[in-house]
Amino acid sequence: MKAKKHFFLKLASGISAFLVVGYLGISAYAGHTLSQPNRCFDPLKASVFAVPPENVKFRTPDGVEIAGWFIPEKATDKVLILVHGLNSSRTCELAGKFAEFGSAMNQKGFSILTIDLRGHGQSADSRFTFGITERRDVIAAVDWLKIRGFKPKKIGVLGISMGSATVIGAAADDSDIRAVVTDSSYAEVYPIIQEHWQSASGLPGIFLISTMMFGHLLTGYDLTSSKPVQEIGRISPRPVLIIHSAIDPYTPIQNARQLREAYPWAEYWETNAKKHPESYNTNPKMYVDKVADFYNRSLK
Repeated sequence: MKAKKHFFLKLASGISAFLVVGYLGISAYAGHTLSQPNRCFDPLKASVFAVPPENVKFRTPDGVEIAGWFIPEKATDKVLILVHGLNSSRTCELAGKFAEFGSAMNQKGFSILTIDLRGHGQSADSRFTFGITERRDVIAAVDWLKIRGFKPKKIGVLGISMGSATVIGAAADDSDIRAVVTDSSYAEVYPIIQEHWQSASGLPGIFLISTMMFGHLLTGYDLTSSKPVQEIGRISPRPVLIIHSAIDPYTPIQNARQLREAYPWAEYWETNAKKHPESYNTNPKMYVDKVADFYNRSLK
């Protein structure tokens, strides 16, 4: 009888160990794959600009090479840095219309620097951190512009989705950024991850916490600490424009309202775009006019 009991105890222990190893193995693999952005880049998008953009490269303080396009406007001293979201690039954002938007802003009288965040487009490999490290790419872009002769009070930034969290963090850390536009930003990233975990990973919720733990180990950062709502107040008193669709199916409008509550001086525009993040694509002319008007007033 004792031998039989001992056998079942060993069997149970073996099964438990197997399940733990399997659980951790799946979590480690998920953390490895899900923290690596997907790359996309279409060089043909350069053709939308009135003149061929200048290919630029510069390094961040932590040594990551960032690629971008610079499109000058000689008649102005105002310059904008355009920042895409996760799994996108300077050519793929806004369903492939990001370069078109950059061209429209250039025609409105702004010099444009549009970049690929680390790990995206033509920039160097890196895992993503939901804006925690990506802000260094924007700050490095600001430094590159200053070397080119642009003044701090003449530099604006615009971010889409994760790019919004990135530019909020960059502006909070770098006072040389004068004006900020956010489009489809989350207030805190973890509730968004929770909401979309199963559809994004194909795994049940039980794997989320352990996967985030491995994400922390792989990146060196607690990815749940990306909370633009706690940083936007540090931009004060500089101008901010918050853009968000009232029916955004991915990042609910409550995120934008939380950001507005945290920074009540921000200008605020709710659209009716049916997809995330496509307020520009819903009405390009209105979008360009509103954003250009904001920057013209803010970068005086």
